[in-house]
Amino acid sequence: MLRLAIALFLVQAGFHGYTASLPLALSRTGVAAPEIGLIVGVAPLLIVIGTLATGPLIDRLGALRMFGVGAAAYVLGAAILAVPALQDAGASWPFVLARILQGAGYAAAAPAVLSVVPAMVPPKRQGVALAVAGTAQTLTLVVLPPLSIAALDIGGLQAVAVLVAACIAAAVLLMRTVRLPARAAQAAGARRFGVSFRRAWAIPLLVMFLYTIHWGVAVAYVPARADAVGANVGLFFVVDGILVVLFRIPSGWLADRFPSGRLVLIGLGLTSIAIVLLVQSPTTLLLALAGGFLGAGAGFLSTPLLVELGRRSSASNRGSAFALYSAAIAGAHATGSIVAAPLVALAGFEAAILFAGIGVLFAAALTLSDEGLRRRGAQAWQGEPVQ
Repeated sequence: MLRLAIALFLVQAGFHGYTASLPLALSRTGVAAPEIGLIVGVAPLLIVIGTLATGPLIDRLGALRMFGVGAAAYVLGAAILAVPALQDAGASWPFVLARILQGAGYAAAAPAVLSVVPAMVPPKRQGVALAVAGTAQTLTLVVLPPLSIAALDIGGLQAVAVLVAACIAAAVLLMRTVRLPARAAQAAGARRFGVSFRRAWAIPLLVMFLYTIHWGVAVAYVPARADAVGANVGLFFVVDGILVVLFRIPSGWLADRFPSGRLVLIGLGLTSIAIVLLVQSPTTLLLALAGGFLGAGAGFLSTPLLVELGRRSSASNRGSAFALYSAAIAGAHATGSIVAAPLVALAGFEAAILFAGIGVLFAAALTLSDEGLRRRGAQAWQGEPVQ
């Protein structure tokens, strides 16, 4: 389990290695904020599209193969950004193509790893196990943004690409040493075509989507906004990631024992405070505080929703469930970066982040409406058929 988590941490460098560095690099070359949002938003848009294919493929071909596919896509994306001539030409297509490959990598690698975690532990420990896997992925968001910004300052996007490629290579080597249970490593083979969907998944997925819109806005527009006034945007991502890590495993332990809905509502409340802080003129202190509230909110919210999907799915469709979870997050990223781009152009960043705040309010209403989220811990789903 530990090696699986470390492999997930390393491979996600293919995505989070560009979370802060790519918007910053584009801003420093004079690219307008709305265009940055469109370029950055291509990757999450591809995750949404890609999961329609990767969910069934994980169920059918197995997690290890799809992990390899994701790693290969990440490496190709890094290779494109490592070619100086493509960037010097001033065209947007190399960045768009790299983001497409990064989105494809995320759509394959992250759900593949997450889908095998429930099969490796008994039901009463799934909350903690998924929290550990989620923490590993979050640690990438803690470590890679400041490292990638440092690499960007030293050698441009080429240096970032080298850093990312090294992490991915280490992830592939480590994953080859992981022995998965037969039912986790192999596909269920339950159907030939199409992503599976269960009604019981709908509200957890919608809550995750509506909640995450704010992060799409933040990733696309906060780095350039902070850089323009000399605020340290790297600290925003670091504090966010640290707080996610600190709260993920405790929230997983709590999700095994208490109703998930309570934890989700706490996370939504903390996120609302962060959105209010982000509306203000950015300073390093305000960004650090906002990152802290965002991280704590994500730590409380994300693991319980992931655990709920694990409880509401079976071995034959869990790949689809976790692929749709990634799709919900990615769709929200795309909404926050691409859909909000015209709003940023017309009314500024403040209007876009407040728009995301409306999504948080709707997520709270949905959480209160779901009976399953009001049930107590793992016992709520034991012995019940998956709907």
